[in-house]
Amino acid sequence: MSVCDLASVRSILVVKLDEAGDFVMATPFLRGLRAAAPQARILLAVREAVADLALTCRWVDGVVAPRPKEGGGIDFRGITPGGLTLFAECYRAGFDLALVPRYDFDRHGATTLAANSRAKLVAGFSERVTPWKADGNQGFDRAYGLALAPPPGRHEVEQNAALLEALGAAPDLGPLELTLTAEDREEARRLLGSGDGRPLIAVAPGAASPRREYPAGRLAAVVSAVVAGLDARVAVLGTLAQRPAATVLAAALPGRTIDLTGATPLRVAAGVMAEAALAITMDSAPAHLAAAAGVPVAVFSCHPVGGDPNHFHAPERFRPWTGGHEQRALVLRPEAPVPPCAVSCLAAEAHCITAIDPADAARRILALAAASMGERR
Repeated sequence: MSVCDLASVRSILVVKLDEAGDFVMATPFLRGLRAAAPQARILLAVREAVADLALTCRWVDGVVAPRPKEGGGIDFRGITPGGLTLFAECYRAGFDLALVPRYDFDRHGATTLAANSRAKLVAGFSERVTPWKADGNQGFDRAYGLALAPPPGRHEVEQNAALLEALGAAPDLGPLELTLTAEDREEARRLLGSGDGRPLIAVAPGAASPRREYPAGRLAAVVSAVVAGLDARVAVLGTLAQRPAATVLAAALPGRTIDLTGATPLRVAAGVMAEAALAITMDSAPAHLAAAAGVPVAVFSCHPVGGDPNHFHAPERFRPWTGGHEQRALVLRPEAPVPPCAVSCLAAEAHCITAIDPADAARRILALAAASMGERR
């Protein structure tokens, strides 16, 4: 039995204070929520770093970005036109429902914001779902009228679908999606240039942690083999922190690379992905941008085969979600942990991920490209 009637709620606050990839993986949840509550005013709270992606989300009525004030409290920045005014109006009236679609450890205060939203019901995932959440978010379950504890080791899209089901809505396990403007796509094409008709490979060498980054020299060997097999050119995406890796790739592929590190806001980066025939990424946001664009994507993961499927590195939870098109995604992982690692890689630098053989990785990526091209014919 549902804990609330979504068809009758007037206002919903969704608090998604996570990273860009987490936001993209939440788009089926937002779509399913809108389908279940077409009459509701849905407000979305995101971090400012993700605002570029959230701005064009068509499933919500307004987007705000909270940020701490000096001396305590929270300031809100309106992201969409009228978003801050709508948020204030709903807050004064009291939200009917506040949702935190964050399965794991809450490091950015999403639960605290939801608990202080004056909502009649706050719903999310229990502090007990992972050991590190139980440790770092101890006592957070008191904030929830509904604290869900679904089975572990499922994909984030599936966990968010379980939250929809608990609210009485139909689960949405469809594809990820991002809304790009004509300007986003035009800027992406301008940055890429004409290309002489060669297929484009988008390469994103960066991740949030060095342990999740395949070393640049090995990545260059993989990309070089794939470029030779496809007669392709390469666009390197990322922040300025990935400029050294882009330099290594350019040296290995003279005349074949376009260095876009530090040059693309998130939606323009997604626009570049949409122009690509193939993406090669780490376990990071660009993998999910590629999946949302329907582009075949190969992901280097530091999480070994047989590792804990509920770990925060696990592909079981964070592989690119392709909406039933499994042949569009490939996860490259170490066959076993490199000692002293066990359930996952916990080294400070690239460690277990270095056990992935470049020649084998290139062979498997070329097979992914061939299978995906066959699917598109």
